[in-house]
Amino acid sequence: MILIVCAMDSEANELKKEINDLEAVQLTSQKFYYKGTLKKKEVILIVTGVGKSNAALFTGILLSKFKIEYIINIGLVGGLSPLKVGDKVVIRDASYHDVDATAFDFGYEYGQVPGQPNPFLSDSNLLNKAKFALAAEEVSLYTGDRFMTKKNNRFIGVFDMEGASVYQAANIFNTKIISVKLISDVIDSETQKEDYIKFEQTSGNTLKEMVLAIL
Repeated sequence: MILIVCAMDSEANELKKEINDLEAVQLTSQKFYYKGTLKKKEVILIVTGVGKSNAALFTGILLSKFKIEYIINIGLVGGLSPLKVGDKVVIRDASYHDVDATAFDFGYEYGQVPGQPNPFLSDSNLLNKAKFALAAEEVSLYTGDRFMTKKNNRFIGVFDMEGASVYQAANIFNTKIISVKLISDVIDSETQKEDYIKFEQTSGNTLKEMVLAIL
């Protein structure tokens, strides 16, 4: 069984239409996940909600309930020029841009959660498969509970609010993972927020096609 994880309904709605024998299953009083088949493979789709806690919590619950072959994390990310709105990227590794335990002088790196690796790595076979299927560049992903509007020279890659938390859950449950993302906005551009708002509403079909290409 393959687990597909995204943060927002706008990222999942078009993909849900492709899932055969779609069944909505209540997970909590406020959360459903979706089961069915996609390209003859059993899949579960979860829309976690925005932010690191939501992403880690609901990914972890499903990993504890089901035997998952691998995770596909999809969604929108902010990028740095020369990346452009609409570009596809494949995530090579993921870490946090808002975690700092270096003050303890225990050898932790900036962005590293104590007791966890830094960075989290995509499965190499899935990474190569996704790069070939999408003809997309591989990049580093940086996650934090903040919509990034200013460049930070410490980090060169793309930015979201969930991805590294999904990777952390995958690491804890020893589950393979790949993440494929769409550039929704270019950080520090004059039209960044407007670009994001507009692109979010039209991105679902491309995200669907990216998942189908990987499968």
